[in-house]
Amino acid sequence: MGTRFKDNRILALIRNRYFLVTLVFIVWILFFDNNSLTGWFRALGEYSGNKSQQRYYKEKIRQTERNLGELQSNKDSLEKFAREKYYFHKEDEDVFLVTPGPSDPADRFPYK
Repeated sequence: MGTRFKDNRILALIRNRYFLVTLVFIVWILFFDNNSLTGWFRALGEYSGNKSQQRYYKEKIRQTERNLGELQSNKDSLEKFAREKYYFHKEDEDVFLVTPGPSDPADRFPYK
């Protein structure tokens, strides 16, 4: 008799139209609505991911601005940066630097 009473209560609850409307409403809000909770949690996760990317890129911009300021103010660091980043020649190559000659024509010929 106890199980029969519980079954009757469950059936009565399922047949109750207020319960059914409430259940449909909750399911609709959770999954199907434009502002559903699942969409809200997904958007919240994307937002936090975007905030972490924003922090990362802001730090990279600050670091690049510091490096740029250092390169513009210090000629030695500019040469070091050019050597490290733009290493154009290979290990077994000889590199010749051609510099402009003296502007005075008398100094162009060392042997007179």
